[in-house]
Amino acid sequence: MTHKIEFTDRDEEVEAEDGQSVLQALLHGGVEWMHACGGFCNCTTCRVKIEEGVENVSEMQEDEKNTLRRFQGEEVLEGPFRLGCQVEVHGDIKISEPDWY
Repeated sequence: MTHKIEFTDRDEEVEAEDGQSVLQALLHGGVEWMHACGGFCNCTTCRVKIEEGVENVSEMQEDEKNTLRRFQGEEVLEGPFRLGCQVEVHGDIKISEPDWY
């Protein structure tokens, strides 16, 4: 089963296999996306903002929370920001690129 990842801030969309990470889906779909640590949850360069469909992604695990806290501060956990390498797709979502690059 595949799901659609659409962007709200650019004219692109990709398909994701059920359970595939957002980062894997973006790269497989030909979208250039920063990922300095190679997708190992050691940085925050692959972060995405989930604009719609937050109910269609995996719950945040402790490793992801700890990495986001370390690099972005506690308040980032209150928003719709996720690490693309960690968040799994289980339905259609809309994302954007955070403006803190």
